[in-house]
Amino acid sequence: MECTVPVEVHLATEHADVGSLERTISAALAEVGIRLWHELVARLEAALPVPVTCAGCGGRLKANGRASRRLVTLAGEVELRRRRYRCLGCGTEVVPLDAALGLEPRTAHTLGVQERGLWLVTEMSYQKAVEVAAELRRWPIGRGELHRWVAQEGARIEATSAADTEAVLGDRPVRERDGPRRGTVWVSADGTMVHDRSSGTEFEVKVGLIFDGVRRTGRTRRALTGRTYVGGTGSWTTFAERFTATCQKLGVFDAERIFFVSDGAAAIRWIRQRSFPTAIELLDWYHLVEALRRAIGDERTDRLETALAIAAPGDAERLGELLAGWAFEEAGADLARADRLAGVWGYVGANRRAIENYAIVPLASSGPMEKGVDLVVARRFKARGMSWFRRGASPLLHLRLLRLNGTWAHYWAGRFAALLRPWPSAA
Repeated sequence: MECTVPVEVHLATEHADVGSLERTISAALAEVGIRLWHELVARLEAALPVPVTCAGCGGRLKANGRASRRLVTLAGEVELRRRRYRCLGCGTEVVPLDAALGLEPRTAHTLGVQERGLWLVTEMSYQKAVEVAAELRRWPIGRGELHRWVAQEGARIEATSAADTEAVLGDRPVRERDGPRRGTVWVSADGTMVHDRSSGTEFEVKVGLIFDGVRRTGRTRRALTGRTYVGGTGSWTTFAERFTATCQKLGVFDAERIFFVSDGAAAIRWIRQRSFPTAIELLDWYHLVEALRRAIGDERTDRLETALAIAAPGDAERLGELLAGWAFEEAGADLARADRLAGVWGYVGANRRAIENYAIVPLASSGPMEKGVDLVVARRFKARGMSWFRRGASPLLHLRLLRLNGTWAHYWAGRFAALLRPWPSAA
């Protein structure tokens, strides 16, 4: 349906400065938006057929006046006066306009307002998001409403992600992908702890990173190319499946080379062994240095320098022998230090192949992964005084990943498209 809605706006200002003009025009735009809502809704309702029988019991419907309903829209708060009908048989109330607009009971905000509110809450606390929405756009949004929207959208994203994982790794895998990756792909995984409000302890948030390379964005700044993050608050098994499915969808396994960089933790080594058996594994140099320093001791700089000189070219076998010898020497003098040396010897042994691959990528770094953990988790979930229920952190994490991965607009375009309704024929 196409229509022309004439709108006349009276503008009055006593000053000609930009600030005064801007306030006048902004107020006029808000007024026009509300008028357009009323006009279009009135035309829509007039085009709706008059209901005759009750869909539930088949009884006759009788007009029952009009009912008010307030709806917060991107243009502002609108009051709708809708026709309603009551069934003479079962007493059910019918509001044709609500059905035509797809308005569910107790819905007070349009999907557009919900999307903007969720955009805010992915970046700042719930309370700040409420305050910013009220200050900048005069949208009355409550914290409880934000929590409910996060839970609802997070559940939709989780269901889609679970279905995608099942499609790739299930009994009948689908091998469709966005496109094969060329050249080299870098893959990393890590975890970080978040305060758990329910237990008073902590739970772990897992993060995965996939990227192609690095490009210069400034004199000293770099940005990852082809970057995608994956995250979850569930088990490592669940995360591994989702991470693997995402890599499959992105064509990672078609790349010429896959570099898998990690801090050497057992859970992450398990993911590498299970899902990336042909990847070139690399141990983050910083984590190796810190493990050696803690075991050897800050005062033994000579030994630390010797160990690092052996580790740098990837001689994991010689490094292991050196650490075992030092652990044996310290056993009679400092048992605690001997235990630490034995522990790092085991760490080096478990990550032997990842150290030997320094011959391919010298002093490999998990810096991009550490930055990813900061962006995905720390900046939103680990501010001072924050604690979370897992059921609240998980859906918000899904929404934050939409933004960081650049898929926010695509996701919401799909949400709006699913609600499209044809304009009804004239009554």
